[in-house]
Amino acid sequence: MLIVVAMDSFKGSISSVEANAAVARALEGHDIVTVPVSDGGEGFLDAWLAAHPEGEVVTDSVSGLDGVVRQARFGWSESSREAVIELAEVSGLMLVETLDPWRYSTYGTGMQLRAALLRGARRITIGLGGSATIDGGKGLLEALGVRFYDSRGNELWSSPHQIGRVASVDWSNLMPEAREVEWRVVSDVTNPLLGGSGAVAVFGPQKGLAEGDIDRYEAQLARYATCFARDMTTLPGAGAAGGAGFALYQLGATYVSGIEEVVRWTDLEERLRTADWLITGEGKFDQQSLHGKAPYGLARLAHAHGVPTLVFTGQSDMVALPNVGIEAVFSIVSRVMTLEEAMRDAESLLTNAVRRIVRLLDKKA
Repeated sequence: MLIVVAMDSFKGSISSVEANAAVARALEGHDIVTVPVSDGGEGFLDAWLAAHPEGEVVTDSVSGLDGVVRQARFGWSESSREAVIELAEVSGLMLVETLDPWRYSTYGTGMQLRAALLRGARRITIGLGGSATIDGGKGLLEALGVRFYDSRGNELWSSPHQIGRVASVDWSNLMPEAREVEWRVVSDVTNPLLGGSGAVAVFGPQKGLAEGDIDRYEAQLARYATCFARDMTTLPGAGAAGGAGFALYQLGATYVSGIEEVVRWTDLEERLRTADWLITGEGKFDQQSLHGKAPYGLARLAHAHGVPTLVFTGQSDMVALPNVGIEAVFSIVSRVMTLEEAMRDAESLLTNAVRRIVRLLDKKA
């Protein structure tokens, strides 16, 4: 059988590349094609690098979420003068042991954006996802020269982000290069900035926001948004990465579906035309997966070419499967274990799970 393997990352555990390798180990004797994928979050940069062998990695010192200087990467294409930045590389959930949405800022990601502009970027593509921040993109804008002030005219700094104190925004020191570059936001998240489906209500708890603080934080983010001349709060993706999408829209960014971008980079669609199966998956496959997440988008693409899909996941609460050619969803967890154990052993669990299922496929082939 010809099997296309396109696994998304299992957040905090294994990357897309590692997940693909784990599946490949279970498919000895079959023709396989592995394609690293990402919907804009963790693994986005690696997926771009795998699809662009001419691309190079630029490493810079930036301010991390905890204020400690760290090394972080972004991708660079000299021929197209394009920078590819993964927000999770600097501002990601998996970089810190303690979550603190009241303090963490996207300033470090903004430092990467600044470095790309100084390098002469004509286009900057930013993958949004997996962030630990809900700063409305204030930090990344500050790194580009935007200034924020409280009601008394005092300048507010980026750490802690203090979005609740913002009363005015000064764009006069924005880097001139930022007005000339093409900004592209890549994400699986289409949520607006505010409201019941916004950045705080939907993603706040996973970033460490207590249930009792959601209304208060939402009110602060709403006041912050009113300080901008252009209302970008309702645009799809404005709520991505804790409102980083909203800030990038202020710079003129356009939204691109994460999985559609990755498919465009690769020859995945061509491979699917002659494939027998698609194997995909992610750490958690649930209702949120049906709103732009990589496995769902890949299954739809495979279904269009008459190729059935198998999904492997660490956790799923799906009862009814969407009619997109997904034959089954399999949990890789084969026994009772702690979350820590499952995350630690994810590669071997994934390999063993795929091996069990492929044996059945081989018998029916």
